[in-house]
Amino acid sequence: MKRCTILLILFVSVVSRVFSNQPEIFNDSTIQRTRLPHWTFFVGMAGATGMALFADENVSKFMNNNQTDFWKGFCKISDLGGEKKVIIPGLILTYGTSYLLKNEKLQITTEASIKSAIASFLVTETLKQSFGRARPYMELGAFHSRPFPILVDDYKSMPSGHTSVAFAIFTPFAENYSRWIYVIPVAVAFGRVYQNKHWVSDVIAGSGIGFLSGYFFTYGRKQIEIIPNGLKVWF
Repeated sequence: MKRCTILLILFVSVVSRVFSNQPEIFNDSTIQRTRLPHWTFFVGMAGATGMALFADENVSKFMNNNQTDFWKGFCKISDLGGEKKVIIPGLILTYGTSYLLKNEKLQITTEASIKSAIASFLVTETLKQSFGRARPYMELGAFHSRPFPILVDDYKSMPSGHTSVAFAIFTPFAENYSRWIYVIPVAVAFGRVYQNKHWVSDVIAGSGIGFLSGYFFTYGRKQIEIIPNGLKVWF
């Protein structure tokens, strides 16, 4: 338990430092758009996911050997941050509230969050079907797959849907309000691994998809240059 607690505290501390002191992106009801992550971010995420593949089984064993009632309870709560049946209705309610309150900042943020969630879901589900990766609890190893499992959830491990959706939905709010909000999807990612429902590479891939989706729809009201003098996207 102590080692798991220390790991989580260190992880959250690093995240909070990385995302601290962000600039306010709203000014006089006008969104100030900034350049999106450089193409090296994509390479970095792919590299991190690839390297994590070789640590998946060791991390899974470590988590399984350090199970406690406290962290099991914590993870059940953190799961709600990426549970579609809970978070989507909440997002719709927030969107309606933004109109009732005539809060432009909340309205724009929620719109970005909804678009991000849809885009992230489509990408994540496509990859899940393509990889057909077995979940850790199947005990088939980190490299066992059965492509196109359709509705068989046991083979839809890569990438993590809960993590992807959590980052996709909370990134616009984190960027527009407080980057401490990133603690929520980080907790979701931790919980999915701790509960033996995902490999660590699954949550890294899911967090990358969700974060990029949320970031695009937060800042993507203009041309986005993904590859210098190359691939560009408009929103």
